[in-house]
Amino acid sequence: MTDFETLSADWLSADEALERILAAAKPLATERILLDDALGRALAQDLRSPVALPPWTSSAMDGYAVRGDDVRGATADDPVRLPVAGHILAGPSGGLTLQAGTAIRIMTGGAVPEGADSVIRVEHTDREAASTGTVLVRNDADIGRHVRPGGLDCAAGDVMLETGVALTPGRIGVAAATGAWEVEVGGRPTVAILANGDELASPGEFERVLEGSAIPESNSHTLRGVSLAAGCLPLSLGIARDDVDDLREHVERAMDADALVTIAGASMGEGDLIKRVLLDLGYQLDFWRVKLRPGSPFSFGHLPREGTDPLPVFGLPGNPASAFVTFELFVRPFLLKLAGHSAVHRLVLVATAGEDLVSTRDVAHFLRVTVSENRGALTVNLTGRQGSGLMDSLGKAEGLAVVPEGVEKLRAGDRVRVIILDDRPAWGSRAF
Repeated sequence: MTDFETLSADWLSADEALERILAAAKPLATERILLDDALGRALAQDLRSPVALPPWTSSAMDGYAVRGDDVRGATADDPVRLPVAGHILAGPSGGLTLQAGTAIRIMTGGAVPEGADSVIRVEHTDREAASTGTVLVRNDADIGRHVRPGGLDCAAGDVMLETGVALTPGRIGVAAATGAWEVEVGGRPTVAILANGDELASPGEFERVLEGSAIPESNSHTLRGVSLAAGCLPLSLGIARDDVDDLREHVERAMDADALVTIAGASMGEGDLIKRVLLDLGYQLDFWRVKLRPGSPFSFGHLPREGTDPLPVFGLPGNPASAFVTFELFVRPFLLKLAGHSAVHRLVLVATAGEDLVSTRDVAHFLRVTVSENRGALTVNLTGRQGSGLMDSLGKAEGLAVVPEGVEKLRAGDRVRVIILDDRPAWGSRAF
């Protein structure tokens, strides 16, 4: 049995810690669900198109299907008059064939009839005189244009979506275009979230905060939100008190989950009883302590379970910024891998530091920052004081600027990698 109190810290780098964690992630069993219910889920199969798309050569414009040689040289002063031999709506041509010296009216998406090699847009004609049944072509600029070949999107049998991709709205549209009514997707991980400490009060007990006898418990609500946004099923276990029996009862309620996250009790204080409870239940520690700020007293291990794989357990520090950063860096990617996602990390961009970003050489520092854009260039600035116990700077954070291990300061104007925490449609005041 591992004894936290006598164990020397591992002090892994953030990269080493993440590698160890992801190596322990075993994707959950897949399930088959309706495509319309699959938003955000990870595709668990390669999705191939059974047909070529588009299924026919089609028009990219409303206009007239013609043979280019029949309208060559047409101008406004010297137009070419052609009889209109038919009309094709969006869809199949109905077997129409274009004869030399004629035109066929065609809508966008309509199948270009055999014999035609050009679509003259409506704007380059007199829009067809109904009384004459003819059309005047006044411009030959569209010769050879506006004809979209069949199979331009894909050939029959092409892989349109690969295993592991997240089903975004656009990808759901692609899946629907292949005829997928149902899709095989990765399972949704259940993550149990446990806060502990007599000093904590839930939002429903806020009178304790008002009277000065407690502090607000916000971490479990923050991490529940991150879990939901990642497509997981959070199981909120509430607040366990500083009592071994109460802590054990809360932990045992998590045994059917896919992961357990404990918040606080991660350091070496006498009141940090969660470690004692875990050890009594047979906890096997993988590592403890990571070289990062905030959140260095982070741990990862497993609790044994009868008849199934051990329960992954993440021990997060109790300060809000520490809990949030370690969940983002380590727990979220683990959960996404359980769910079958091939891309488990946040978007990382390179920006310019808008001010000095100070760290200490022996750790990697993940600073809460805002992100602004000006003429295509991104700049990051601190959200305020960076103390790990401060909430306001956490709530304003749009990214985490990374000061790597071994670097004491990035100066204003230096390039900096930033982990983007949300999916905003745009930076700054411009939409495009």
